[in-house]
Amino acid sequence: MWYEIIPPLLLIGLVPVLPQIGSYYVNMLVLGNPMRRDMRELWDRHMFTRDSRIDGAPWKHKGLDNIPDD
Repeated sequence: MWYEIIPPLLLIGLVPVLPQIGSYYVNMLVLGNPMRRDMRELWDRHMFTRDSRIDGAPWKHKGLDNIPDD
């Protein structure tokens, strides 16, 4: 009947979502933080080094309040 479509529908719906959810926990286990930045662009590399220099933790996005007033 119509309910026989439910298991394949759930499978098709969950398979694309599982890598995104799994990458959160794998990055948490391996890197110690849930976020992994894309380092292909020069701007992203600059922002990564800026965040790690200012706060010491590049995955914690802080605002302008952490930038020292020189």
